[in-house]
Amino acid sequence: GKIWWDGAVVASLTAGSTPLEPKVSVLADTLLKGDLRDQVQGRLDKWLGERIASRLEPLLALGNAIETRAGTVNALPAAARGIAHQILEHFGSLDRASITLPEDLRPLLRALKIFGVWFGRRAIYLPKMLRPEAASLLALLWSVWHRVDKMPAPPQPGLTSFVVDVELPAPFLAAAGFRVVAGRAIRFDMLDRLEEELEKGAASGAQAETLLPKLVSLLGCGNEELKEVLAQIGWRIVDVVDTGQGAARVWRKARERPSRPVRGRNKVPKVEIRPDSPFAELATLIRK
Repeated sequence: GKIWWDGAVVASLTAGSTPLEPKVSVLADTLLKGDLRDQVQGRLDKWLGERIASRLEPLLALGNAIETRAGTVNALPAAARGIAHQILEHFGSLDRASITLPEDLRPLLRALKIFGVWFGRRAIYLPKMLRPEAASLLALLWSVWHRVDKMPAPPQPGLTSFVVDVELPAPFLAAAGFRVVAGRAIRFDMLDRLEEELEKGAASGAQAETLLPKLVSLLGCGNEELKEVLAQIGWRIVDVVDTGQGAARVWRKARERPSRPVRGRNKVPKVEIRPDSPFAELATLIRK
């Protein structure tokens, strides 16, 4: 969160009124004051504003759509506005499991698609915000907004996944466009592609070992690491009978078992009785 000029730190970033609008605090002694200090402040504010606008243009456009009055051109429907607002609050992405979505997603998809919002299998995000310049800036802005003393190093440009060998906050990684699965941080789009290839393979009956090299290349990891990732997101190798060639080993996704109501009488919830309660003796007698 430091701004350098000519080999020296001249300002630092502090949390502003919104996550994507940090403040610039000029670092100077008392000799810099009056109009000259105002000029320095103005130049730094302008530079930062232009830098954020150029790198995060799609995200800022989504923010402008939120502010557009209902009923006018480019105004978002209420449900889409709610999702867009959460995307901005969470620095460009949302975990699908953490929000409630309507059964019919088509109106949301139509409204948000023009702003580049992608509804992935596990995350809602803007693919353009996964570009290195945008992702590193969002990770920085997350650190400034949350007043992190020492910002973690953002993921290296070009990485599709990497081993998380130190404890990194999940929201920081999400701002940078990554999600941790089985000890690996995986970029949102690569996680989508991984499951897309698995689904294609399951539909075509592709052999598990035949599909493995392609899946490994997506993440840039070893076979065993890949299998751990796939196990955590619900995919496993199973044996199936192929009428033409005998048994085959293929990837299949485990189905979630729906919860069934318990038949018979309802279970009475367990109630904890404090030892000093006047009902403690009665509870002891009942148990006997």
